[in-house]
Amino acid sequence: MRIKTTIVAVLMCMCLLPFEVEAKEKILFIPMDDRPVCMSYTVNSLKSAGWDIQTPPQEYIASYNRTGDPDKLYAWLEDNALLATDAIVSSDSLIYGGLVASRTHELSEQVIDARTQRLLNFKKKFGLLRLYVFGTIMRSPKASSAPVEPSYYGKYGPQIFLMGALKDKQEMKTISKKEAKELQEVLKSIPAEVQTDLYTRRKANLEVTKKLLDGVKDNAFDYFLLGKDDTAVNSDAHRDAREIDSAMKNLPAWKIRFFAGADQLGLILLTRAVNKIEQTTPLVYTFYNEGVGEKTIPTYEDTVVKKTLREHILAAGAFPAAISKNADLGFAVNTPENGLCLSATSPLNNGQLTGANKNFLNKVQGFVESGKNVGVGDIAYSNGSDNALVAGLFATKVRTLPKKHGKENVGRAGHVSELAWYLGAYAGWNTASNTLGYAIGQGILRPYMNENKKNDLLAVRYLDEWVYQAHVRQDVRNDLIYKNQWVDGSLKPKQRAEAEAAISKGMLIFASKYMAQGELKRWKFTLPWSRMFEVNVSLKTDEIKVNNN
Repeated sequence: MRIKTTIVAVLMCMCLLPFEVEAKEKILFIPMDDRPVCMSYTVNSLKSAGWDIQTPPQEYIASYNRTGDPDKLYAWLEDNALLATDAIVSSDSLIYGGLVASRTHELSEQVIDARTQRLLNFKKKFGLLRLYVFGTIMRSPKASSAPVEPSYYGKYGPQIFLMGALKDKQEMKTISKKEAKELQEVLKSIPAEVQTDLYTRRKANLEVTKKLLDGVKDNAFDYFLLGKDDTAVNSDAHRDAREIDSAMKNLPAWKIRFFAGADQLGLILLTRAVNKIEQTTPLVYTFYNEGVGEKTIPTYEDTVVKKTLREHILAAGAFPAAISKNADLGFAVNTPENGLCLSATSPLNNGQLTGANKNFLNKVQGFVESGKNVGVGDIAYSNGSDNALVAGLFATKVRTLPKKHGKENVGRAGHVSELAWYLGAYAGWNTASNTLGYAIGQGILRPYMNENKKNDLLAVRYLDEWVYQAHVRQDVRNDLIYKNQWVDGSLKPKQRAEAEAAISKGMLIFASKYMAQGELKRWKFTLPWSRMFEVNVSLKTDEIKVNNN
């Protein structure tokens, strides 16, 4: 009798709920650190699509001035596991304390092994929770410095990169006699203790990755996504990748993917979780700009973009479409005609539309006007947008407004018919894979969003990747940071505040040429990691809270 009474009470309560409210499954998310691209931007993408995504208290997560706390992150995950259906977690956070810590830690073998085993054993205790894990292999930057790398990178960074590249060639037996001699010289130029520290950590991290790969085979995870942080065709990271490729040969291909990039991995797996929950497999049709196109090997990567993009699509729980007719997402990839991905600060990124740019824009416009959900992956330049392309998106008018866009978009930014606002997704930041992953993830999630939510995400991308990364960042560096000889990467509070004021002014001046003042006044611009590399674009009011605890 008590059971029947309880059931009736529950049903009555359910009947009192508004019919338009649909309960979404709760998803747990542990990012690799709290940079906007890894945390707030990713979380907002899911929240904009209506999903209940929960993150740990921010003080547990790695930031610019602290290492994350793996023990507290594990405790939070265990405390919330029974309340969720899915968890997407960073192995770098749960084992090392974050992405930077994975490259700088001095943890003992015992501590690393204990944390790795705890992750491998998690599903034995919480088997009903779908567990998606993403990790990285150590990057090979051409030059970097503390605190994002060990301090010796400040002096030996370029030599360390060259050493790894030549060792890679030596192992693959592609090294020339001249390069072999160069390798001996560079080995002598780097202190033995530096080499020992570097390769001891690389070896330890590689062993962790192999154990996690064994976990895939033993069903410890529902899916494992491994990213190659900054790499090159020949590098230490490429050496590690070759070893990982060998270890993956006998693993179930449907449970693991391995490709370039790091910061986009969380969004890709969250998108996969949504597709799993919804029991859908979106079809993605891709097309490229003229020229080298799909055969482009982007800067910081070691694989042709066609293969990398296919891996991203599959990892997101979607499937490549051979023809556009039945595709759920048309994905346009803006590659450089000559296949050479320069920096967004290059003089060649001058905003002049080429014939190839015009043809590419026309094709994007045609897909949009046919009613297709269209995403743009802008990888022609690294670390920022293609000026000609994005200006073209704002200058191109949608001639026939698709019915599916509805009237919600009317008045957006004061420019109803601009192609820029009719995309389902746009990205053009950092490495090519960072860009591809974000645009694929947000493009697949777009059908769950209303126009305003979708356009808020687009506004962030345009303001961050085009206005800031391709323009304002370098202007403020030249006029303020370098001029005053400030240390970019360790800005003091007053310096940071002054830089943020200069950034805000520069953003408004440039963006007002393309966006209405009413749109621009909604946003604020801050430097969360006290450096110029990334800006955080957030709403001044009604911001979506990242952490719900």
